[in-house]
Amino acid sequence: MKKILMVVLLLLGIACAGGGYYIFYLKPQQDAAAAAAMMEENKEPPPEPVKEEAPPPPKPEVTDFYVSPPKLGIREYPRYDAFVESVAYRGDKLHILEKKDGWGRISPYYVYEEGGEEVAEWVPMEALLEVAPTITKEERVETVSSYIEKSDDFKQHFEMFVKKTDQLLKEKTCEPEDFEETSGWIRSLTFEQRDVYFVYCGGLKQANKIYLDAQTGEIFYR
Repeated sequence: MKKILMVVLLLLGIACAGGGYYIFYLKPQQDAAAAAAMMEENKEPPPEPVKEEAPPPPKPEVTDFYVSPPKLGIREYPRYDAFVESVAYRGDKLHILEKKDGWGRISPYYVYEEGGEEVAEWVPMEALLEVAPTITKEERVETVSSYIEKSDDFKQHFEMFVKKTDQLLKEKTCEPEDFEETSGWIRSLTFEQRDVYFVYCGGLKQANKIYLDAQTGEIFYR
């Protein structure tokens, strides 16, 4: 009987020891491991690094412009009191090589005499547009007629003069200053029986003389 009691007590001791081991050692470790696993599951992923966008490349500088006023003087120096070397007209395209004090240089520098000053062709930037101006038919007629308004018999042949002058300008056969130099179309005395007029374009030689029959619209040379 004693032996049985001792065995029972031994088993109870072992059970108590096992329970104590579980309660005071193993269980806390399991709980800690479970808590750590839960925390790991609930842990928010680190934010992705924000990629900084590269700044857009700078826009290329605009160098091609268009004349805005009907007529624009091209000067030797970047100032309004400088000599007007030539003229540009509304819609003409100009390439700017240099900008200086509100002016644009459209030609290389020149020295006309040894030791002389450098000169170039300059236009005021305020008179230029980045986009070609829209020119209505009425504006074009007004502009072209201003070049030839001193033509012989201008009112009588107004429509034909304007039409053929515009054609020669668009074909680059003539420049506006060609008509301005001759004050427009001049009546030809060679063709007395016909309404023929002429203008010089690109020079004053016979080869530069352009004839117009104002009745038929024919343009011819001699």
